[in-house]
Amino acid sequence: MGNTESNVTSGVKKQAGAAMQPIYKLCDLKGGGLLVELMKRAAQNKQYAEIDHAIKTKVEHFLYNKGAGRYIPISQMVLLRNKERGKHKLLPQLRGMENPEDFEVDDEGPEITEEEYNKDPSLYRHVCWKLRERGAVGETILHLCLLNATSLHADIAKRLLRFYPKLINDIYISDEYYGENVLHIAIVNEDPSMVKFLLAANVNFQERCFGNFMCPEDQKSSRTDSLDHEWVNVYHETNYDGYVYWGEYPLSFAACLGQEESFRLILAKGANLDAQDTNGNTVLHLLVIYSKVEAFDMAYELGAHLSIRNILKMTPLTLAAKLARMDIFFHILKLEREIYWQIGSITCAAYPLSQIDTIDVKTGQISKMSALNLVVFGDKDEHLELLDGVLVDLLNAKWNTFVKSKFYRQFFTFAFYFTVSLVDTSNDDYDVEEWWDNLREECRLMNLDTTESLVRFTAELGITFGAFLYLAAAMTAPSRVMFLFSCILVFGVIPSLRLVCMDEVEDIIAVVVMLTTAPYFLFFCRGFKTVGPFVVMIYRMVLGDLLRFATIYMVFVMGFSQAYYIIFLSFDNPLTPEDVDDSATNPMSTPSESIMAMFLMSMTNFGDYYTAFARTEHEYEAKILFVIFMAIVAILLINMLIAMMGNTYQKIAETRNEWQRQWARIVLVVERGVSPPERLKQLNVYSQPMSDGKRALVLRLNQSVRY
Repeated sequence: MGNTESNVTSGVKKQAGAAMQPIYKLCDLKGGGLLVELMKRAAQNKQYAEIDHAIKTKVEHFLYNKGAGRYIPISQMVLLRNKERGKHKLLPQLRGMENPEDFEVDDEGPEITEEEYNKDPSLYRHVCWKLRERGAVGETILHLCLLNATSLHADIAKRLLRFYPKLINDIYISDEYYGENVLHIAIVNEDPSMVKFLLAANVNFQERCFGNFMCPEDQKSSRTDSLDHEWVNVYHETNYDGYVYWGEYPLSFAACLGQEESFRLILAKGANLDAQDTNGNTVLHLLVIYSKVEAFDMAYELGAHLSIRNILKMTPLTLAAKLARMDIFFHILKLEREIYWQIGSITCAAYPLSQIDTIDVKTGQISKMSALNLVVFGDKDEHLELLDGVLVDLLNAKWNTFVKSKFYRQFFTFAFYFTVSLVDTSNDDYDVEEWWDNLREECRLMNLDTTESLVRFTAELGITFGAFLYLAAAMTAPSRVMFLFSCILVFGVIPSLRLVCMDEVEDIIAVVVMLTTAPYFLFFCRGFKTVGPFVVMIYRMVLGDLLRFATIYMVFVMGFSQAYYIIFLSFDNPLTPEDVDDSATNPMSTPSESIMAMFLMSMTNFGDYYTAFARTEHEYEAKILFVIFMAIVAILLINMLIAMMGNTYQKIAETRNEWQRQWARIVLVVERGVSPPERLKQLNVYSQPMSDGKRALVLRLNQSVRY
């Protein structure tokens, strides 16, 4: 939950702790109330006149128009909900009020006629129980009856509906449970008989419950209101984790809770299997989130569609890939495949590529929301389990069709480019002291009279041309960012420096270029199984273990370096005359020198520094600090780093598909360097058309495999 007191907790406490509202005198959450006592007596003596009279006399004044209800503008309902939010989320109509919590819907104003309602039903909501007479979180007496979930309360609810049938579609009006009706509660209570009764009584089976309590946890802080519609605006990026995120609709509630009988009852009444909630999720999306394979089969067999995309453009299959739901992912692949023939344990099947492949089957563009892309670039360990079966076969098809040749071509081109870079830098020799003379006379770097100058200039052209070729491809892979940076320097910065003959600055840039170019070999090394796992280990250790170590290491180095800098302020070299400054022989004459000294000492290279302690006025203090520093840094921290790296090595070595994931990423990165028409052409090579014209990957499978 994260916060000191979550919205969910405050909402529940508000409901559980409330007892002041008049509604609770009729029925409360503790099983008491006037109607409950009267129903107990009626159940014993089978005489219901007393409770019927109480319902007519005690309940009716809580209702609009004696139970006929009235239409309330949606904008007013939204404002009523919005007043519970923080000041920064209040709508302008409430922000101008001194106390927004005092806002109430005007019950005394002119009523909305049927003609006005029929013009645009989306602008109004029919309400039976008065909004000012609701419970602590906006509930009616009917909600309270079903919340108690006893046979006695069920009988009260049925008698209430006998007299006031329009009460059935009232919803919670507080932000915590907004939109929840009695059908939602009956499903949560796992009471199919009540569900059947409510459906027969014309309950709204398409009511959406989008209260804060039913929202994914990471979306709760982004909830805002708009007067243009009733639903809540949320930030779309989410992991869908929530205690009761069940899809808003009663049908989705029944599916997520495994209530098959209730599910079929609601569906038989005419509910939409493909209805989408605020996140665009259908019943199938919700069942993927909760990995309900049996319920998924039921919904699919009853007509739910697998091709519908949610707000994040994900189908149930790609959502399973994103969330790493292994069982249901492979199950959906089975549902979508088309079997051509089967002999014994061997099956020939076609798997549609529209949702799986990274290449769009129509345009040839890269589909980042494809199952393959989501799995390969997923950061969960569970994604490794998905890198099996169809996805691996698809990667192999890509590799053998066009990626392998392009990969090796890029590798040898880069090797040539790197060699040319070495030749260029080795021939770029000059006398630094004559820089101003050369600048005054002519730019000697443009002088091509000698053979050596021609070789250098040709190499420079090769570097620039090679950098341009690699620029587009490097932008698609984070692992090649360093090389991208070197390319920018080569054909962006160095030519401008060459024109003004700034040799010294150009040398510095050349050093940076070489340092950022050489590591690009690691990218190609990941494509070879013999060295690929070690490259992965290096990346993990640098970004994980070494980064954590460096943070703690620098704390000690900075502290001890400044202490030694102060100690060495009293440094006195007996070999120098009294009138000569000792700073030239002082090993820690500046703060930066003392930091470097600490680094060398941690590497056990402390011979010169240890002997210099005796030449200061604080020899014993320096030696005590030396012992402490060596114990903490050289012994403790360094060995901790070694242990962490060993643990990382062991984890990666034991992970079955880790190298395969790195190889898969290379395949997809190389693929992005191909033009869309060429990608589409290669897709037609490794795929075949199905009976409906869709492109598919045809595989021969052993029946024992799960896909």
